[in-house]
Amino acid sequence: MYTATPAAAAQAPRIDTVAIRGHTYFLADDLLEGRATGRRGADVAARYLAAAAERMGLRPAGHSWFQEVPLVEADVDTARTVLVLSQEGAVTWRSPAGFIPNAGTARTLVPFSGGLAWVRSASAILANPSQLPPLAGRVAVMDGVFGAEGAAADTLRSRGAAGVIQLIGDPRLYQLYVASRGESRMYHADPRVVSSFVPAIPAVIAHPDLARALLRGLAAADLQQPRELGGSVDVTVAVNPRPVPARNVAAVLTGSDPALRDQYVVYTAHYDHLGISTPDERGDSLYNGFSDNAAGSAMLLAIAQSLARRPPPRSVLFLWLTGEERGLLGSDWFVANPLVPLERITGVINLDAGAPPAPSVAWRIAGGTESSLGALAVDVARRAGWEATLVPPSPNSDYFPFLRHGVPSVFLVPAPEPFEGMTAEESNDLRRRWDRYHQAGDHWAADYPFSGLARYAEYALLLGRELAERTTP
Repeated sequence: MYTATPAAAAQAPRIDTVAIRGHTYFLADDLLEGRATGRRGADVAARYLAAAAERMGLRPAGHSWFQEVPLVEADVDTARTVLVLSQEGAVTWRSPAGFIPNAGTARTLVPFSGGLAWVRSASAILANPSQLPPLAGRVAVMDGVFGAEGAAADTLRSRGAAGVIQLIGDPRLYQLYVASRGESRMYHADPRVVSSFVPAIPAVIAHPDLARALLRGLAAADLQQPRELGGSVDVTVAVNPRPVPARNVAAVLTGSDPALRDQYVVYTAHYDHLGISTPDERGDSLYNGFSDNAAGSAMLLAIAQSLARRPPPRSVLFLWLTGEERGLLGSDWFVANPLVPLERITGVINLDAGAPPAPSVAWRIAGGTESSLGALAVDVARRAGWEATLVPPSPNSDYFPFLRHGVPSVFLVPAPEPFEGMTAEESNDLRRRWDRYHQAGDHWAADYPFSGLARYAEYALLLGRELAERTTP
């Protein structure tokens, strides 16, 4: 376990809120066209981040500021991507109105077919695998997506399931998946890179109307246990793949202690977003991604600016990662092809929880249950007068591949509790006003209250400096 050392709060320079404001202004501008992975706008963002790092006196982590991430983009051919549901008759459902292929790879963006079997949710699959019906050659129908419980996909595959249909009950949530997944899927050109995000089984996400058709005639009580369903499906997933170049940005602040500077504290934030996608009710199809994750990228620059004034003993690696929105592509590539040895990383601190519109005083430490870095994060928060709670990891952001490879990693997430000095009602009103997660309206605004991002970056700064200054990792 980590042991507490004197807090670095009194010595740490403050976060420059104006810097965060300025960096997000550029990164979320229409000029960058939503920073879609492999597109011109993302390349502009990468060059901007590298230029800012060089101006602060950081050095490239490799031969240049960029780590190339070779990808394949597979455009979904909607004319040929269909699902035929055969019950009393055959009904054809088309993509994206009735269903969409989930994130996938060359091995999973493939056709599948078979009789239907209800398997309940991912958590139920893992809790009671012995209750699953025969799955060999069948298509599993499940409630929701795998999420943090990706091991459920391995269970279904090991039982011989041909594929999975994931049911979404809320039309708005389904549309969020449609916008987030976009018109194509991306995966690594090198098949040896194992995905932390994509289940290793073909899967599609069903619109609520298709979900009702699949479960036709069944009451809620009928779905309490896994069971065979009547009918069958034949799913055709057709894609047109092509190579796409992408890149991580990696910069190092060299540590001040010659004996410790070959050890690294790592900060991560993804700089990509959704690009141009489904138009909203105003006709806006450009997803600027201010809070997700221009804010996180800007916070890393502000933290680097602060640490560069007084470099800690250990070196600090700042990673701006590509392809997070397309399935943790940049982080999976980095851990498979690290620019610094993974065993020399003392901890990873990830920032990607949206932009809190006021200072948080409570935090969730995702992944903190898996290493003593979580206990240190709680200790640092409490010494600053805040509360922090450890929660299990989930493949929902770029810290997860590091954790999966044994590197202590945490994802700092502002908790839903009231903001500093506010009531719950006031805090929720503020969140409703500014929360535009994965929406075209998530853009920079001059009247956005940046004090919340300053607090978020301050917490990450305190934790990183504590980790970088400890006598033992």
